[in-house]
This record gives sequence, structure tokens and C-alpha cells, in this order.
Amino acid sequence: MNPITIAHLSDPHLPTEMAPPRLADRLNKRMFSYFSWRGHRRFVHRPEILARVMADITANHVNMIAVTGDLTNMGLPGECRNALRWLEGMPASCTVIPGNHDTLVHADWQQTVGLWQPWMGKLPFPFVRRMGPVALIGVSSAVPTPWFRATGTMGARQAARLRTILNETGRQGLCRIVMIHHPPVPGLAIPRKALRDPDNFADCIAHEGAEMVLHGHIHTATISSLPGPLGAVPVLGVASASARAHDPLRAAGWNRITVSSGDKGYTLAVTRRFFPEDGEAVTTQETVFELLSPSRSFPGISTDS
Repeated sequence: MNPITIAHLSDPHLPTEMAPPRLADRLNKRMFSYFSWRGHRRFVHRPEILARVMADITANHVNMIAVTGDLTNMGLPGECRNALRWLEGMPASCTVIPGNHDTLVHADWQQTVGLWQPWMGKLPFPFVRRMGPVALIGVSSAVPTPWFRATGTMGARQAARLRTILNETGRQGLCRIVMIHHPPVPGLAIPRKALRDPDNFADCIAHEGAEMVLHGHIHTATISSLPGPLGAVPVLGVASASARAHDPLRAAGWNRITVSSGDKGYTLAVTRRFFPEDGEAVTTQETVFELLSPSRSFPGISTDS
């Protein structure tokens, strides 16, 4: 197979100067997020920084783009329409899942996150989108939560469906890359922002395996792992794609993941490109993961939308 390159980015919190939402839209958890945006977050999540990240992705000529949630700040219909226009301008085949900010409250699916359906696979979650031997598997941990909490939930139904999908795609010899907004590794997020049922997710990976897991949410670049049946499965987090920060781990950036086939499975080579505030782009040293495949039947190139 020819190598396939994936750009992983997350939490762009599309930094637009929003008009104050209607009073009816603020008499709920969105009010807190609106004040947070006005008082602090709009100075952190900057359009010029996101533009640098997207220009860098375009210049690198990737094959696939994986966005692990939080495209918006309050999940308002107008914000979701703005995110729709952003997705329409992507320089490569793009797959997206929602984050907790996209689902702050119960809302009309078709007027909010449902607008992004063309960049998801066939629902319900988890969905699968393929390009050649690479399968992006989209899990949703985004659920409305009480005030001052940003936890996520996978749920038993998604877990059962994920196990089936991982088993089937594993038997086909696909490179299975699972996308989830909340970090599935305990301890990466503080309790009020963590995945509430990480065991559901971990059990799926432990029994069926995967080649990689991608997440966002904590606005920090991380590399961790979960146990799989053939060895440790790498878990990658990434900083917000629009964040202004001096800290290299929190500065806006993206993960460049190159997938190629090896003698016994897949090789995934990862570098991170990040943009320190008022600095030049930095590329990290490449990290290479050699992963055994449950099958040696590598399929031909095809794309499933």
C-alpha cells in the first residue's frame, strides 16, 4: 500500500466574534459558556492561529483529516452553521465527531451537530469511514451535562457496537483508528471533565484491539496507551488548534500520522507540528509505532463516506 497521511486536530472552538445569543438560548448552561468566551476564551482561541494551523496542514498535502470535536463554543445553530462552512473548506477528506461544547444542551440535531453529517459515517455512533486500508471509527462521548461539568459518556450501546466494528474491521485487516473527544485513559482529565465510563472503552480495546486512538478535550498534546490483545495501543491527544500559548504542549498544533504496512501489520509514524505564540512552527521528533495486525488481508483502495 502507498502510505496514507492523516492530520489530527481538535478543539478549534472556531474563534469568531459572536453576537450575544438570544435570552432564550442563554437561560441554560450556554450562559456560563458565553460569559467564559467573552471574558477569557476569545483571547485564547484566535482565528489567526487557527489559520496558520490549517495553512500548514494544506501545505503538507495530507490524505485524511480527523477532527475530534469542540468545533463550537456553545453549540448554537449559528455556530454550527459557521462550522459547516469551515468543514466545507477542508483541503482533504475530513471526518468529524462532536465534543462537549457542541452538545452543551439538548438541541435540534438537524439544526446543530447534524449539519456535519456529510463528514460523519453512517449513524448511529460509532460510525466508520474508510480510505483504503485505513478505517476511522467515530465514537461520540459528547452528552449534555450539568453546570460546571464537562464529563463525557460512551454508554453500553456504543460499547457493544464498537466491539462489533473493531472485530469486523480487524478481521478485514484494516488499520483501525478510533476517534473520541474525551481522553479514554484515566487520569488525563480532571474528574469534572473526564470520561465517566472509561472501562467501557478500555474493554473494547482490550478484547478487540485497535491500531491507534485519537482524542482532544484537554487542550494538551499527550501520548499514552491502552492494553490491547496484541500489545499496547497508542493513544494520542492534541492541543486546541486555535490556542495561543507559550507552553509547547498547549500551543496550537496538529498530529501528522503516516500509516504504512509492515511485514506483520502496520507502521504508524507520528510527528507533531505546533505553533508557539509569536514563534516559528516547530516539528517534534518522529515517534514510530510498529503494530501487529490481526489479519494480513490488506484491502484495495476505496473511500466510504
